[in-house]
Amino acid sequence: MIIKSYLIKLTIFILSFIGIENSLIAQAWSKSFAAGFVDSNSSFLGGSEVLQLVSHKKKLYASVGYWQDGNNIWYGGTSSSKGWSQIIRLDNSNGKWLEDHFLGSSYLRPELLKQVVFTKDALGNPLTSPDTVLIAAGYSPNYITSTVKVKTFTRNDATGSWAESQIVQGNFPAGENYSIRDVEVYTDSVTGLERIYATVGTKGVFAGKYNPASASKIDWISTAEFGPVSIRPLGITLANNALYFSSGNKLYLRTDGGTPSYSVAHDFSDLSTTINSAVGGIRGLTTINNPNDTNQALLLMWCPNGQSKGVIYRLEPNSLGGFTRIYEAKISVLVQSYLPGSSVSYLLGAYNEFYEYIDPVTNDTSHLIGFEAQITGGGHQTWNGYYKGALFAKRNSNIQYSIEEINGPIGNSDPALVSNRCYVQSPFAGENAIYFGGFDPNGNQATNKAWVFKKDNSFTSINEVEDQNIKLLVYPNPAVKILTIEIETNDCLDYKIISVLGKTIRSGKVCTKKQIDVSELSPNMYFLKIGNQTKKFIIQP
Repeated sequence: MIIKSYLIKLTIFILSFIGIENSLIAQAWSKSFAAGFVDSNSSFLGGSEVLQLVSHKKKLYASVGYWQDGNNIWYGGTSSSKGWSQIIRLDNSNGKWLEDHFLGSSYLRPELLKQVVFTKDALGNPLTSPDTVLIAAGYSPNYITSTVKVKTFTRNDATGSWAESQIVQGNFPAGENYSIRDVEVYTDSVTGLERIYATVGTKGVFAGKYNPASASKIDWISTAEFGPVSIRPLGITLANNALYFSSGNKLYLRTDGGTPSYSVAHDFSDLSTTINSAVGGIRGLTTINNPNDTNQALLLMWCPNGQSKGVIYRLEPNSLGGFTRIYEAKISVLVQSYLPGSSVSYLLGAYNEFYEYIDPVTNDTSHLIGFEAQITGGGHQTWNGYYKGALFAKRNSNIQYSIEEINGPIGNSDPALVSNRCYVQSPFAGENAIYFGGFDPNGNQATNKAWVFKKDNSFTSINEVEDQNIKLLVYPNPAVKILTIEIETNDCLDYKIISVLGKTIRSGKVCTKKQIDVSELSPNMYFLKIGNQTKKFIIQP
């Protein structure tokens, strides 16, 4: 009893300590984008997956692909001009998504969407002011000429137009040989030259020069700086003033200079010598602060093949110029705990970098990792063998992992979400929210399955009543076994009981008056939400 009472006081103290003793953080999910509609400019917005979300100059952008989408002519569509890669845009938190750029026919997926910053010209001279640029990229196969082109598309924010620049052109087969998953701007420590580096499938690493006179801003060097490689790279990052990229079971380091070279900085061959190239090996390569030193470490998910379980490793620099590998978590085990009775046969994640953000409840620096899980058992809902809801893992600064579900537990009638691929903090003034995007067809028909949800963390006065037409009473407060809700209205309204971590743990309807059995809830602080009103209450032991 003493311990439970202490926990209640501790929760209140924490809220008070972070400056919201008279406030609450109401965490609410809402759908921002669902594929399959025509925007206000008469452009069709569909797609099977949202691959990236990017905040750029106070607007939100998403890349939408049409892999396995029935609107695409390769998968049963009737129009050769419909169902290809798009970049869509959201201008404000209450707005509607618009098509911002159509990559063109035969660009099935915009595999890259990223904001980069150029600080030097092609000769290494500092720019008067940095140039922040939004870049998309993809590859386009031509089945008549049997050639493949890989291009970047750069946005002109003044005109809203996009300009293209070709990285490389080659011959069939296409697919993973030309898959462009990441870019990074890096300054050579020896020459002082700043270049943008792109990993292009098995062709290798390509460099580009910043050119402000060009509409595309980039002049790509068509010969690879390094390559070919055996497996398409899935990440490139900067750590401790050096450039690294991943390919299969190997992490490569660039050695700077007039004639740069690349070497293996860390090898995962002891875990698996055979990598399924469609799965990838090292995924989500991310630079983080080293918890055991003042330098930087690398974070990644290990997924070698069709039996992958989403193991997280941290690489810390050692005295030999390489890395010490440290096990952090196995996401499949966390999923089995979250979905009681389930068994995870395959888990794939870290489609992009682990996303860093400040948790609004704990004020702690956390990282988000999206994934999908193939499950059996437990009676949980599935879509073609994958858990139907969208789960993501959260890593806190104490290297503890937890699982959360987008939009709460999936319902019988809810559309399948399957995989959380991307996430980003809201760029909109006054909105404290994180946007999540995803779906992964996994080779199954997936027409108009792409989605974006947002989790709004709004700070609201505990006693604030936003809707003056409804009087809401919650008593006794604190409650022990029974909580009574009273509303002065002729309508029946939906209610939710929300934990301090933002999870909806009870829901239902109230008509004038309702008594709720709360004896099974743990002693703590909770929030009752009806319409626009939220009331704080406490459950005592």
